[in-house]
Amino acid sequence: MARDVVDDRFIGALHVLALTRKGLAHDAHTEHAAIQAGTINALLKGCYEGDITMADLLRLGTDGIGTVQNLDGELIVLHGVAYSARADGSVVVVGPDTKTPFAVLTRFDSTSFSQVDALPFKDFLAHLDRIAPIAPVVAIRVSGSFQNLHLRSISKQFPPYRPLSEVVADQTEWHFDKAEGDLIGFRFPDTLAGVEVPGWHLHFLSKDRQHGGHVIGLDVMTAQVEFSSCDQLHVELPADIGIGDIGTADRSAIDAIEAR
Repeated sequence: MARDVVDDRFIGALHVLALTRKGLAHDAHTEHAAIQAGTINALLKGCYEGDITMADLLRLGTDGIGTVQNLDGELIVLHGVAYSARADGSVVVVGPDTKTPFAVLTRFDSTSFSQVDALPFKDFLAHLDRIAPIAPVVAIRVSGSFQNLHLRSISKQFPPYRPLSEVVADQTEWHFDKAEGDLIGFRFPDTLAGVEVPGWHLHFLSKDRQHGGHVIGLDVMTAQVEFSSCDQLHVELPADIGIGDIGTADRSAIDAIEAR
């Protein structure tokens, strides 16, 4: 993949918009866009409250990932329904009034498909890089059977908030021998570190909706991969964060919280 070309196109397509009391700004004619609330930089610094409700977010997309207010679980939005995989091991449907400090989603429109069989996690990610469409942002949805799953979530936080690096040190992790379900996530370029998580960022939700979380590792047994190309990213910022506050983040700091 021509990463430099993708990055150049991505920078030209980046739109940073401020939140108003009316909610998220959105161009109804831009269907192939990723919509993001908050930034990784803000999350790293302990901004866990959120200004955007799940009801507002779900008006703008069908599939995505993130977290919920006070970091009370890993957010998985699949086929228009929002779930939170909590640190106690439960998975709950997120209520419409629940806010999110960080989430990214899109109106998933499958542009390409691929069958994947018998791949360990590292090889699976490399395979995705080879077959993914060339686009500024790539959304992915994978349905199938997996083994050796390693997932995580974070306990609900209370003020005064600790930095995310400290919170993640106390994360809850699970291992499952086998599970059927769905992966949902995105690939962002390295140039967006601080705004987003660069590379592949995946969350898992089991078919029975009983288990889920941020993916640290897994092996694919057999799965159907769908991609959705996004030619724009709309980043919606809380009212107290300006464009000049976005900044960049040390890639090592992001990798640490992503447990890569």
